[in-house]
Amino acid sequence: MKATWTYTVLPGDTLEKIVAGINAVAGVTVQQIIEVNTELEATRLQIGQVVHIPTPHDSKLQPLSYTVRVGDTLGALADSLSLGANLTHEQLALVNGDLDLAKLRPKQLLTIPLYTAQTSSTDSISSELCRGFWDWTYSHGQPPQNTNITMAFSGWADIKTALQQSQRKLATMMGEKFLCIGGGNASGAMSTQVLNSLAHAISQNELSDYDGIAYDIEEGDSGLAEAFRTSFSTAQAHGLKVLVTVSHSAPYGISDAKALMTSFFSDTNIDYLSPQLYTTGKEGKNDYAISHGVTWQSYQSCKAKIVPSIVNANMYEDAKAYFAEQGIELSGYVQWQQLV
Repeated sequence: MKATWTYTVLPGDTLEKIVAGINAVAGVTVQQIIEVNTELEATRLQIGQVVHIPTPHDSKLQPLSYTVRVGDTLGALADSLSLGANLTHEQLALVNGDLDLAKLRPKQLLTIPLYTAQTSSTDSISSELCRGFWDWTYSHGQPPQNTNITMAFSGWADIKTALQQSQRKLATMMGEKFLCIGGGNASGAMSTQVLNSLAHAISQNELSDYDGIAYDIEEGDSGLAEAFRTSFSTAQAHGLKVLVTVSHSAPYGISDAKALMTSFFSDTNIDYLSPQLYTTGKEGKNDYAISHGVTWQSYQSCKAKIVPSIVNANMYEDAKAYFAEQGIELSGYVQWQQLV
């Protein structure tokens, strides 16, 4: 099913004005929205509140006015506006066939199709780059429209629990499907037992529904470098890709994290290495803190593609610029923020 979002008709709106407005605001960022809505509390949107959306490329154009609906966030709104670029009258009429678009009424709801987009807020990202998404198994979120890699994230290191929790997401995961093992708490802690159980599940073909494994390595035992190396090799031998994500530059809850990262950097069985540029997942900008003395410059030796996990895709350009200063070229990103 093609994605959509909903626009509430306001007094004075015309079909032409709405279509022109949607095209004009494509690519707007959350920060730009906040700057023209001085009374807006970005983290506490009110249902029915009207948010003025500025035009990012021509400030002389009239802003689009959007009425907040249940579940809206500024991040999701910015993404939706980007995906609605190049919308035409004909396309709008096609998905609103039961409405008289010649006689718009205030408070009337219009369905805005997103599949017409030719560009987005991350249009500098080529189709070959990772556009990943952490799909929470305990949430009703959905992947952004341009996602090409989806990770079913449960926060569990126990393979049986992770498989069970992730089953509900399989039907809606976009692109390549990765099962996530691990997380940033006791339930996600890594150990030899966890990796042995994972190896057994792989050998028994229990991960046949997935294209890869995302190892969320944040807490766990020390001395696991060789066990991880064996696990990555086993996954690859069974046709599964490998993504490794760590808290900031290194796992915060593993005492020999620096040695472990050195092992990861040299491992050719890791396809993607994804440092998390956030702590709470609600940050408004990337957090480039380092952990256990592992500097970002040390990532220069990494054999895997580096695809940082960021709160929202619109933070990717900043990440690219920062890592370029460290002598590192990024190969995409993985978004943490959910779309509802």
